[in-house]
Amino acid sequence: MSPKSFLLTVAIFGGGYASSTLLDRAVDAAQAYFHIQTSTYKTDASGYIICSTEKPQITKDNLRPLTLNASGE
Repeated sequence: MSPKSFLLTVAIFGGGYASSTLLDRAVDAAQAYFHIQTSTYKTDASGYIICSTEKPQITKDNLRPLTLNASGE
């Protein structure tokens, strides 16, 4: 490996590390300045956000078989 290619490799990896570190610090500074708090949301298996912990009441009165007509009704 030539010294030129070694220095280029070190520069690429060092630059990536430096830019990543600077970006992380900039994001942290912006969060502190704007008082941003990240929130965690509960999601279901499909990734949809669960807005309420209440479960709907299911009664036998509102159960009916699913049917699909050609007309879309």
